[in-house]
Amino acid sequence: MRTFWVLAIVIVAGIAIVAYALFGHAGSDVSTSPPRPSLSVPVAQLAKMEPVKNINLEYHQPDMPPGPGHDLFAAQCVVCHSPRYVVDQPVFPRKTWTAEVKKMVDSYGAMIAPDQQKEIVDYLVYWHGREDAVPAPAQKAR
Repeated sequence: MRTFWVLAIVIVAGIAIVAYALFGHAGSDVSTSPPRPSLSVPVAQLAKMEPVKNINLEYHQPDMPPGPGHDLFAAQCVVCHSPRYVVDQPVFPRKTWTAEVKKMVDSYGAMIAPDQQKEIVDYLVYWHGREDAVPAPAQKAR
């Protein structure tokens, strides 16, 4: 008997939820605010309007020091990101810059030929890098 009452309460609650969903918001869409004026401009008035003004902004060459590979770096790398991206990186060794340029080509689709990759790495090492550390010669055990 107790199961019957629980089932009856669940069914009544379900019907109440469905009824509220279907009919509970009736009449709430009616707006009491006055209609808004049309924002369209008549065609005859368009001819009387002033033309759009052009804004000319100064072009500033990014702060990249001159060096071997500067022009190639500016042409290939600055297309996708600013030189600030390089400056914000730590001073990487050549090995890391080589991997970074390869990642830009392989993962992000940078259109840089293999011979250009080496020249760009040379510039990155010159500008914001260092040569790879030369491993110390192994000492012979006595």
